[in-house]
Amino acid sequence: MITLDQLKSQTPSVFATSPSTKMSDKYVFVPTMDILENFEREGWELASAKQVGRGIHSVHELRLRNGELPKVGDTFVEAIIRNSHNGMATFRVSAGLHRLVCSNGLTVPTALSESFNLRHSRFDLDEVKKLTESFAGRLPKIETSVQRMMGRELSTDEKIDFLRKSAEVRFGKDKVLKDMEIVGLLTPNRMEDEGDDMWKVFNVVQEKFVRGGMEYSSPKGRRTKLRGLQNIMAVNQVNTKLWELAEEMI
Repeated sequence: MITLDQLKSQTPSVFATSPSTKMSDKYVFVPTMDILENFEREGWELASAKQVGRGIHSVHELRLRNGELPKVGDTFVEAIIRNSHNGMATFRVSAGLHRLVCSNGLTVPTALSESFNLRHSRFDLDEVKKLTESFAGRLPKIETSVQRMMGRELSTDEKIDFLRKSAEVRFGKDKVLKDMEIVGLLTPNRMEDEGDDMWKVFNVVQEKFVRGGMEYSSPKGRRTKLRGLQNIMAVNQVNTKLWELAEEMI
């Protein structure tokens, strides 16, 4: 878990006490520390934190865990707080998953976790407090979904079909995967991910598309190394879309 000093160093925007001076009078400041403290009173602990850039008003994301919630296999269920103080992101609380075996963080779609999303012009702290008190009770759907993925064995054709659809999410519809790329993308990085069930295939593909590192051919045919996604909102968007594709196959 993260100490207060580490949090200040990694995500100074969490400690902002006012919004950017560029924001209008209609903009309502959402204090991230107040939200974090509300979750901590309900038994949640801060597990990780990051932000875009070094500014005091930048987009930032906190991931929290609750020791009273059971793990799903090798995976923790997490609460994710996303916020900014410069208008670049709405305030959002959603559910996520964190796999111990690869330190990989996922974001779970709204339909499974009843995410809470508010524009800064309509922020209500009392409403957020009610959310934190009940958030743990909103998560059983996630465990059920993961278990269904674990129980769904995929044929080779189904794995390739999932990969092609996932590639459209990451690269766009112009990208056509070559046979060598298909083999590479479906090859696990570690022994724990070997297998044909939807959960393992999903995690293999998700990790490679989010973290990058693999060589591939760009839509223009040039060989290049895939860069990992750094933008918080881009990571969340890809995670969510890939999850939805996996859900469609179970």
